[in-house]
Amino acid sequence: MTTVAPPPAMPVPAAARAPAGREGPVRFRLVPPHALTAAEIAAWRRFQAGDAALASPYLCPEYARIAAAVRPDVTVAIAERDGAPVGFLAFERRGRVGGPVGRAVCDCQAIVAEPGCAWDPRAFLRAAGLSVYDFTYFRASQPAFAPFHRSVETSHAIDLAPTFEDYLRERREAARRIPTASSGFPHHALARLRQLERQCGPVRFRLHEPDPRALHTLLAWKSRQYRRNGLPDAFARRWLVALLERIHATQTPDFAGVLSTLSVGDRMVAAHMGMRSADLLHYWYPAYAPDAALARFSPGLILLLEVCRHAAAHGIRAIELGAGDEPYKRLFANAGFPVAAGCVGAFSLPLLLRRARQWAEDVPARLPLGPLAPWPGRILRRLDRIGRFR
Repeated sequence: MTTVAPPPAMPVPAAARAPAGREGPVRFRLVPPHALTAAEIAAWRRFQAGDAALASPYLCPEYARIAAAVRPDVTVAIAERDGAPVGFLAFERRGRVGGPVGRAVCDCQAIVAEPGCAWDPRAFLRAAGLSVYDFTYFRASQPAFAPFHRSVETSHAIDLAPTFEDYLRERREAARRIPTASSGFPHHALARLRQLERQCGPVRFRLHEPDPRALHTLLAWKSRQYRRNGLPDAFARRWLVALLERIHATQTPDFAGVLSTLSVGDRMVAAHMGMRSADLLHYWYPAYAPDAALARFSPGLILLLEVCRHAAAHGIRAIELGAGDEPYKRLFANAGFPVAAGCVGAFSLPLLLRRARQWAEDVPARLPLGPLAPWPGRILRRLDRIGRFR
């Protein structure tokens, strides 16, 4: 597989950049998501609409409300200036430790705020009664948490503007610039789709399948994939299944679950469960039928290709694939968002434990341990991921 350069960042509108002279002290107020008023929801949506980096469905008030129904410790911190909301941060509390809403399944965190909102992370900690706030995929373009970044990577995205055909043409041109061609670009998936139709029969795609039975088939496929790869089965957690069921059932103009399916004849062969905001789809849980005869057609890539085609036709301007170095992300993505991991905290036992874990990851990596050097970090990260599914 050839190496593909990281995608460029998605553009941020000029209106989203902080104007001079707008910074000042704010007060924080904590509310459960269901207690947000209509005026606060309207302000939240206005702030999202003003910044392309805040378009993720993870940052919508609906996600916080749905998650709060299955994760009772979800809270929204509201930053206010002169009694008016200027920013929102949804988080999940575990004792005196805060983190992303949904923990390990949350691929995007950010402050949803007006331009120039002076968000002080330590003041937020004090107001929330937290010792530590952990973040994993925080929008790195936001300056408030920049001093607390430990690592930054790209959350890959597909920019579908102005049309799907333009996107397909751009990816084809990108493939020509790579010395050793890869077979995982979108136009290769298009060729496999045609081959699948010729050899196996009519192919049918639905951008959203409302039948919950299709969702549970997808979850069974995904559980099998986790077990086959020696990973913990995330869907053994009832709260996660309940979260996806509720998102799947939610269908509004500003937020909706999206269960996309690919069928050959009457048989579903691949599916993807994601969610969208008004104009951005987050690609979340794809899986395909355990059928070796179909695997050679790459049904997962065909599914993603069709999601791109139909999402563009339904007003979705971008699809976020998330962080990670999976080949399909690097080959389908033509844009991205920088995201950061780290923590901010007051002097406390939770903060000391995090610094000790960081030392345990960093020091062995610098020692001449050869292939053993990465293992302490890998073990600690895996234990951390298991813990965040609780």
